[in-house]
Formats: sequence, structure tokens, C-alpha cells
Amino acid sequence: MAEDWALEQFYHTIINARDIDETVVFYQALGFEIIRDRRNMTWPPGGGVVFGLIPDVKGRGGTLMALPNDPPPAGPMLDIIQWLEPQASFNPVSPTTVPRVTAFRTRNVAGALKAMQAKGYRTTTAEAYTGNAAAGILAVGGVYDPNGNVIELIELAPGLTTSRLQEVYGTDAPR
Repeated sequence: MAEDWALEQFYHTIINARDIDETVVFYQALGFEIIRDRRNMTWPPGGGVVFGLIPDVKGRGGTLMALPNDPPPAGPMLDIIQWLEPQASFNPVSPTTVPRVTAFRTRNVAGALKAMQAKGYRTTTAEAYTGNAAAGILAVGGVYDPNGNVIELIELAPGLTTSRLQEVYGTDAPR
């Protein structure tokens, strides 16, 4: 029997914010625009059930943001939420704790890193990493959002949808 449903498109991903105002400013610094600002909205009863939470969660947001080149309804959005009850937990930023990573194709990663550093944001490296040109990765770097998430900025060679890491470095050994 054929399925009578299908995913249609990527809609949004939720970014948990310690401070929604600070987080919105960070994503605006990356180039995101506010599509709908719901920071002062009163959340409806039962809103937590969809997320497997207590029914009557409380929060600020979701502030929906998108890149100008990916406007809704065609493009994906970020949904910034500051959870008040229950509160979200955040991992400390450390080189031994795997962060949540969201990647964005970027033109001029080196320039983006310098611009974010000039605005006071911490980056994962002082400069863009450029050691994988054979794999089609022209530059890559990361910047921490105010919540400890790493925003990966990646610049691929023209015409590539993904890198050629597998072709250059091979596949994993059989298991």
C-alpha cells in the first residue's frame, strides 16, 4: 500500500536561547532577518505536548528568522525560543564537549570570521581553515552563538553540492 503522506520541505529548526534578545542580535549579525517576532507573545495552553514536555510550557519566542536568499515559504527558518518553564539546559563550551553544530554555505569565510570577531563573537579558530581544497572545501570556520552552539561557516568550490572528502580520503574500513 502506498503511503498517503510525504515531507514537503525543511521548515524550521529551534534554537534554544539563554537570552532571546542576545541570540536574535547574534543571528542578525550573521545576516538573518526577522520574519515574525513573537518575543512578547503569550504561549497557548498545551503548547509543550508536541515537544514531549509538560503541557503548559512557558517561554519567550519563537522569533522566526531567515536568510534573505532563503525567504519563506521556500527556505528554512530558525525559530529562536527562550524556554522559561521548564528551562533549557546548555552544555559548557569546551574542547571535550561535542557542541550542537549548524552549518551554512558561506561566501568568504575568512571575512565572515573577521567580521564576527570584530563584533565581539568568539570563533572556534583565529582564522579560516583552508587545508582541504582537494576535497572542494575552500575555507571553513566556526563561531559560537551566545548559547554555545557552533555555527559552521563553509565555503565550497563552485558547482559542488557537498565536499569531496570521501573521494579524497577514502571510505571507512569495513566493520
